[in-house]
Amino acid sequence: MVGDSDEGLVGSALDERRRWALDRSRLFDQEAERYDWYRPTYPDALIDDLLGSKPEGIHVLNVGCGTGIASRLMAGRGAKVLGVEVAPRMAEIARGPGIDVEVGPFEDWEPAGRTFDRVVSAQAWHWLDRAVATAKAASVLRPGGRLCLIWNAGSPPDDLADALAEVYASVLPPRVHTVFTGYAANRSTDRRSGFGLTSAAIAAVPDFDAPTEKWFEWTQTYHRDHWLEQLLSRSDHTALDPAVQEQLFEGIGAAIDDFGGSFAMNFETVLITATRLG
Repeated sequence: MVGDSDEGLVGSALDERRRWALDRSRLFDQEAERYDWYRPTYPDALIDDLLGSKPEGIHVLNVGCGTGIASRLMAGRGAKVLGVEVAPRMAEIARGPGIDVEVGPFEDWEPAGRTFDRVVSAQAWHWLDRAVATAKAASVLRPGGRLCLIWNAGSPPDDLADALAEVYASVLPPRVHTVFTGYAANRSTDRRSGFGLTSAAIAAVPDFDAPTEKWFEWTQTYHRDHWLEQLLSRSDHTALDPAVQEQLFEGIGAAIDDFGGSFAMNFETVLITATRLG
């Protein structure tokens, strides 16, 4: 899973990672429509847990809101959502249903005195400078407000996972960047990888109480073409050399066809929360 992907980076290495994250955001922006159509949603039970029993009128800051997948779920329950998104085209799509979005990196975003009941980030917090972002979240939360971090991770059935692993191993060049065969995971044993650095960054901010984790299990059926379109919304695949990507997708499609043309992806979604003290 992607939650602690900056382990071991300090100083100039973190600056380099931030530049890398901005480069990846441009890849997301190029596939903004595909991202909105094919990225998985988030479980209703998670959104209900996040917002609480009286969501109407809650002020939510959605960091790295993307095309608004999580924002729409929260706004649909009556929350007042403001998004912050670095990718302009993704922000434009998020605005479509009427959600306000301000464009720019969260680390540089100016709150202008505004405060919130929730700071939420779905599938995006790992792209940020975790220490800076966590401290900034605390600074804009009202006392009793919550930082809520969400990640999806999914893996196909083990037989298909074996076949996909063979395809990726045979096609990807040596020393390529990390490429997941599932969704932020390769197998069922990968889905609940540790979030030590995320929790440590929260623990380092004295305005937060101790973070907690809660997991939500769900499934989604993917047909061959739907899965391939979803892969094109992900930077780990769009960053590949076009010739490598074409050969890889041929192999993936063949493996899914051999499996019957579709499969059930088993997802686990984590909600990491911490409450603003005060």
